[in-house]
Amino acid sequence: MLRLIANAFILLFVVWTASVSIAAFLDITIYFPWVVSSIEELPLNRLQAIRISIFLTFSHYGVLHIAGLTREQAPIDFLVKYLFYLNLAAGVIFYKSNVAVQEYAILSVFILLWLLCVLVSRPLNRDYFKNK
Repeated sequence: MLRLIANAFILLFVVWTASVSIAAFLDITIYFPWVVSSIEELPLNRLQAIRISIFLTFSHYGVLHIAGLTREQAPIDFLVKYLFYLNLAAGVIFYKSNVAVQEYAILSVFILLWLLCVLVSRPLNRDYFKNK
């Protein structure tokens, strides 16, 4: 049941991100949760958090590649790593920028999304205690 709820939550974010991307192609800027604005009105701390999280994710996979530790991964594994670095970068940047409490509420939504992605990315162990 928890996996179903987690997948539904992820689906909501997929729909949100796809619609925001389509809106951007139509010159409509939307940022979380559903604020329509011009590109100049985007909060700088959010742009910095996204930028740094992309760099950290690239660095993570680059180090794995250089160290010869590459392996095949599911798309959800990349999403888990990116959301981890997004939450890390946003937490540090928000703290250093003394942002409003509402920004931390938005960060908590993304932390929840990250935790749900971690949950659904793990294999089920339903038959762990069964006799074989």
